[in-house]
Amino acid sequence: MRVRKITKTWMLLVGTVVLCLTGCGKETQTADFSGVTSVCELATLKCYYHNVAKAETEASGIFAKWLKTGYKKIWTEYSGIIEYGIDISQVTVSEPDKNGVVTVTMPDAQVLNVDVDEDSLGTPLTDTGFLTSVTTEEKTTTLAGAQEAMEQQAKENTEMLSQAKARAKTLIEEYIKNVGESIGEEYTVEWKDAEPGMTESEKK
Repeated sequence: MRVRKITKTWMLLVGTVVLCLTGCGKETQTADFSGVTSVCELATLKCYYHNVAKAETEASGIFAKWLKTGYKKIWTEYSGIIEYGIDISQVTVSEPDKNGVVTVTMPDAQVLNVDVDEDSLGTPLTDTGFLTSVTTEEKTTTLAGAQEAMEQQAKENTEMLSQAKARAKTLIEEYIKNVGESIGEEYTVEWKDAEPGMTESEKK
């Protein structure tokens, strides 16, 4: 598998500042971190991949040796995109405490999507024996099997998963600090790992 990162320019989002009036009529400013969802989306790593879908069936029957009856081989090359990122539904950002510490609960990165570039799919190359043909179903099954194998490889690519999580943490931390600066506050970020199936109350 050949992988090439797509470099994208991105803009750091600054959260909307909500102005609240206190009972004494004094105006205070409260940080709004709702833009963290967009930050997580910007943090997604997209990688190109090139893959080969192939399958082969050996010849069989009494004429297998001479006529290769039953023998068939399929070979298809294609490209696609793998997306590595963070499950946004598992990310929570706490309110700043009295010391300006914001706690972010975030899961490990995962494979978000594996897409085939339909335009890259050409006519499969086939080789068959006497009175043997490759069916459309066999071509579809071969491609599906190659995609499953590709997705499994992507899930086991710890280097890309680590890069995706590190990128998300960097962008989220910069975002939170910029939100603080926009209202005259200085925030620091503490990280907490979200466990699979963790409820909202457990994240906090």
